[in-house]
Amino acid sequence: MKESFVSSCSLKRILYFHSCNGFTVMVLKNKRQEVLDVPLARVEIMLPEGTFCRVHRSFLVNAGAITAFRYYRNQLLAIAHGCRLPVSRRQGKLIMESLEVF
Repeated sequence: MKESFVSSCSLKRILYFHSCNGFTVMVLKNKRQEVLDVPLARVEIMLPEGTFCRVHRSFLVNAGAITAFRYYRNQLLAIAHGCRLPVSRRQGKLIMESLEVF
């Protein structure tokens, strides 16, 4: 596995991680993708706390890249750098409750 994604310099360039058949796809802001031979849960453990937000069981999104949340056909989406990423019902409820605090 590539350990380079853990450095703080490259964390700013990472848009999100997506789980796919036991592998993790790392998507950068320039839309370049890299496949990591590690499950998403392990990637999540390796990341600094508070930098990435689990919005779905298959998606970890850079919290600093999220610009909006929108509903589309009863599905909550996180908008990050022009990408629409699904938000699970449970995570959506938690996110909306935390946003109401602010």
